Amino acid sequence: MKKVSWILGTISGLFFTATAFALNGLESELVRSKPVSTTYLLEGVVEAELRTTISSQTSGVVEKILFDVNDFVRKDEVVVVIDNKQQTAGLKQAQAAEREARALLQEAQGEFNRIQEVYQKNVVSKAEFDRANAALKTARARNESAQAAVSKVQQQLDFTIVRAPFSGILTARMIEPGESVNVGTTLMSGVSLERLRINTQVPQSIFKAVRNHRYAIIVTEDSEIVSTAMTFFPFADPLSHSFQLRIQLPPSESDLIPGMFVKVALEVSRENKMVIPFNSVAFRGEVTGVYVSEGEALHFRHVRLGRRLAENEVVILSGIIPGDSIVSDPVAAAIAIKSTRTR
Repeated sequence: MKKVSWILGTISGLFFTATAFALNGLESELVRSKPVSTTYLLEGVVEAELRTTISSQTSGVVEKILFDVNDFVRKDEVVVVIDNKQQTAGLKQAQAAEREARALLQEAQGEFNRIQEVYQKNVVSKAEFDRANAALKTARARNESAQAAVSKVQQQLDFTIVRAPFSGILTARMIEPGESVNVGTTLMSGVSLERLRINTQVPQSIFKAVRNHRYAIIVTEDSEIVSTAMTFFPFADPLSHSFQLRIQLPPSESDLIPGMFVKVALEVSRENKMVIPFNSVAFRGEVTGVYVSEGEALHFRHVRLGRRLAENEVVILSGIIPGDSIVSDPVAAAIAIKSTRTR
């Protein structure tokens, strides 16, 4: 693993104060320092946080398969249809039993009301009243049982339409049209692309520093993603003596897909270094420098560059010091110097 330096450009605010330079209207900026982080560059693997295998919750014959492997499916879209003749017949039977139980309940309620009225007038005995009351309670229990049976069969009918639990990509299909399935038969597997994370292995030598700083930059071919949501596994691999680290990716428009390899820059330390806009650097053949304003004079000063940053900035290793005033536009500065010499 290679130790590299990385600038965390988002950590601090602006470090250059733009001012109007009196000579020929040139603009200059004061050199300031900003925090620079030293990082370790590792390799990580992208994985989906949400992964699921859809199983059948009812019995029947597979009638339709509406999506295949690698298809994108939105949440609640129908992916599999199971023949529902058996469930439909069961629902009709349960509904008929419920109607019968409801009719018996109404009859028992009417009989109880009649017995109760005459019982209050001491026309019938207490035993007759108790029998009517017990019959009413039995009818109510049968009606509730019939309603529960209808709800259960209705649910079995609903299970014949299999829907996606979340939006994502189908990764596997285990059934074919015409197959018979039972409760628990696996149908399809899929992953969500909305919530991703990175898995990587952190060497023991930097584990403590990485855990203290909790800052990571995921480097892809065309972007950099910053994340501070980390989960450290509190045990090391007995062979490699490295610790597993899981980095949660924020919701973004990146093109990361589960299974991809990415570079992960983990911060291990931080110190202040001089940083200037990259556009203020002049390249003259093999000579690199900046134009420094001193009073009303311009000077070309050689500098040694460090790492170029994502915010179009660059680290300066030597040649200038904090407080120096550098010209923002090196081309305009060169023209100003040339015009001064020709006068």
